[in-house]
Amino acid sequence: MPRRVYYRISDRPDGRFDAVVTIEPDTVVRRDGFDSLAELEEWIDGLRALMAALGAPVSQVDTAGAPAETADEPDRPGRLRTAR
Repeated sequence: MPRRVYYRISDRPDGRFDAVVTIEPDTVVRRDGFDSLAELEEWIDGLRALMAALGAPVSQVDTAGAPAETADEPDRPGRLRTAR
């Protein structure tokens, strides 16, 4: 069964960008420190190509209604992986 994949882009105070990707049901991958939005979008395009080959569509999360991310959620299931 294909998994759904969502990504969110966040701005950093230093002008860089981060990508947070959620692969349902419980895997979160974070890629930190893109120098430009164009660099981040190129990485997302590669992610789309890879996930399409696996039958998992990638879509951007609407952050307007999304809750704020908190680092200390001990009972939240899943794994956090930092992509390099």
